[in-house]
Amino acid sequence: MTTKIGNLVQGFYNKTPFPDYDLARFNSKEDLSLAAYSFAKILDRSIPENASVIDVGTGTGQLSAFLSLRRECVWGIDFSDSSLKKAKALQEKLGLDSWNLKKVDILDPEQIDAIGKQFDYVLCLGVLHHTGDAYRAFKNIMKLVKPGGHVAIGLYNSYGRLLLKKRIFLAKTIFKNNNAVKDKYIRMQIGEVEDKERARGWWNDQYLHPHETTHTVGEVIDWFTKNGIQFNHTVPSTSLFSESAIDIGGVWSKVENPPSFPVQLYKQLGWIWSTNREGGYWITFGRKPENSSASR
Repeated sequence: MTTKIGNLVQGFYNKTPFPDYDLARFNSKEDLSLAAYSFAKILDRSIPENASVIDVGTGTGQLSAFLSLRRECVWGIDFSDSSLKKAKALQEKLGLDSWNLKKVDILDPEQIDAIGKQFDYVLCLGVLHHTGDAYRAFKNIMKLVKPGGHVAIGLYNSYGRLLLKKRIFLAKTIFKNNNAVKDKYIRMQIGEVEDKERARGWWNDQYLHPHETTHTVGEVIDWFTKNGIQFNHTVPSTSLFSESAIDIGGVWSKVENPPSFPVQLYKQLGWIWSTNREGGYWITFGRKPENSSASR
């Protein structure tokens, strides 16, 4: 389903695939494992080896490629030809036979239906806020979740994103994209980086992206409710007395009830400072009940 924003974002990622990396870094499956981010390793430990997984908006595919090392059915879907081209080059180089890559526009329900299967785990991390219609995209991809399956949705938070927006303004106006400032700002988010392609990709995605939206915890809870998805918890936590829901119950366990509006507001105001280095990013975890009427 082609839209003006969709064309703009697709063109952006075709010029600057994300997350970018130097393909020469990966000469073995062990290299891929060693390069995995800490959260990717948490996901890998928490998803059973016999589970089916789909990474929606997989981009260049580092996460879904890593998860495919120990699983027989891992999909990565994206609508950027350039990103998928790099993912396919990685797939061919390392012989990742259980990793399925497909071009899909998640705003088009017919393309979602054409996938032809549902999954135990649906991951959509840092994607919906670039679509131009985050809720419609969310609703479409919920069709990919099996009854009893699990969901992880990563988004930019309306409060937590405020300081990064300030940095974007400063970088574009006062500092005029000064290289020293660019290096400092990128190190704030991803630390010291030797892979220059990765650093360039992060700069483009965080500071030069043509379209993004921000969202609140209450908004996503409402999405879950409307689509029959049980809210489990968020990372960072929205529990009033907890900072780490993962430590309490694990990634996929139900460890929180949906927070009240005052608690949501209190926690999100805190995210202005506590998540600003990550650009105000948070993840909401949920589960589709076994008897869900929302399942197809």
